[in-house]
Parts: sequence; C-alpha cells; structure tokens
Amino acid sequence: MTPPRSIALLPGVRNSGNRELMQTLAAALRSAGLEVCEYDRDAVTQADMLLCLGGDGTMLSAATRAARQGMILGGINTGHLGFLSACGRAEVDALVAALAQGDFCVEERTMLQASQSGLEDSYPNPLLALNEVCLMRAQTGKMIDVDVELDGCLLNRYHADGVLVATPTGSTAYSLSAGGPLLWPTAGVMSLTPICPHSLTSRPVVVPDSIQITLRPRARRGRMEESIIYSVDGRSAHLINVNDTLTIRRAEVSLKLLTLPGNDYAARLRAKLGW
Repeated sequence: MTPPRSIALLPGVRNSGNRELMQTLAAALRSAGLEVCEYDRDAVTQADMLLCLGGDGTMLSAATRAARQGMILGGINTGHLGFLSACGRAEVDALVAALAQGDFCVEERTMLQASQSGLEDSYPNPLLALNEVCLMRAQTGKMIDVDVELDGCLLNRYHADGVLVATPTGSTAYSLSAGGPLLWPTAGVMSLTPICPHSLTSRPVVVPDSIQITLRPRARRGRMEESIIYSVDGRSAHLINVNDTLTIRRAEVSLKLLTLPGNDYAARLRAKLGW
C-alpha cells in the first residue's frame, strides 16, 4: 500500500492516558515523515486516514463519516474488546512503522443504510450503520409485533422484544448477545435476529446482502399508542409509527478498515471470546 498522505487523530475519551498516548503517537508519526492533524467533527477532514484511540464505540462514532469521505479508519484499542482495532497500546511502534512503509492492509467492510418511510425530507441521506439496525419497543418490558419482508415477500411476523439486522462486522456485537450467528467479516451476507422472541421456533436467518429487508411494525392487540423506536449502531434512537416501514439494505459506500499484516481473524475470535 502507499503510505497515507495525511493522518487525522481522534482521541476518543479525553482522559489523561488517551491524551498522553495521542501526543506520543503524533510525535512518532511526524518523526516517520507522516503529516498529522487532529480530527474535527465539525469540519471537512482532508486526511485520507483516521486513527481512533479508544474502543469499538469510538470507531463506530467515526465510521459513517469515514465511509462517506472515503477515509481509511484504523483503531488503537484503549477500551475493552476492540474487535475493530488494528492494534493495542503495546503495538503503537509497529503501527507507525507499518504506516510509514506502506506495510498495511485495508479491508472493505459492508455497511447498512436505513430509510424510514415519509422522512425523505428530514433525512435526505440514509442513516448508515457499520454494526446493526435494531427495531424495538421504547417501553421496557413490552413486546413488538413486526412484519419482516425480504425483497417484498413476507418472511414472518415476529412477536418479540425487537428485530435486529446486522452486518458481518456487527455479528460480534449486539447481534451476538441476542443469539445471532458469528459471520466472517468479509462475507457478503446479513443476519436477521429476533430479540427474545415469544416463539422458540423464531430463529436467526442469514440472507445475501443483495436483499432488501423491510421491517413494518404492527399494532399489538389494539395498543397503537405505544411508541416504537429503531437505533443505528446504538448511537441514536428514532421514533417510528405503527404500519410505517423501515427499509434496510447494503449501503452504497463501505468502510475501509485498517489492518496490519498477519491479522488472523480466527485468532482474534479466540482471544476476544476466550475460546
């Protein structure tokens, strides 16, 4: 690969440890001849790579903008699991050397786009998700009835706490906790998982990512006054009305995720999941 022309740094949680690490990283990158700037969420970033210091949440918060701008996104894990990170604190020197020498890889990760019926003017750009889109009832302890259609054909009406559509990248996140399958991160599929379904026969389904998924919440026993929401990567919540539709498909843009040579996803699964 060609070394990045310019690298923006996102410190994530601004604690003393992250600030110190960002200063160390910036100095090392500049010493290696690379241009460095601090990431500004409110300005157009000209950098062609964005390095995040933090956990997967920090990377998720930057993924949409990185994908829309075509930036490579990389992470230095200072959080917990760090499934998306290229390395940890101890490998910063190796990361700097790899970037300076162009000795790194870029994986194309599928993203989802979600569009709610009737909100084209409010959201002219579809909402993007790297991990998942989840439809659920806003009130704790309530269940939801939702029709799920695949390319316009009814799959099932689920009676559950919610329905979750995940990318392969998101299969190790909320989807895993909800009982969804583990998917290889570069597989061309999506998973559809009912959350705590009322019926034991309601199981996760894996579909090609060329399919359009439509979620249509239905009134449950006449209680139409209860609010229903959907979330995108757990970062935002949006109200949706009964009989409105939430359309989910593979996004036109994908995320360019930084990885280092020798990255073994099977080894990562063993380490992160304690196998």
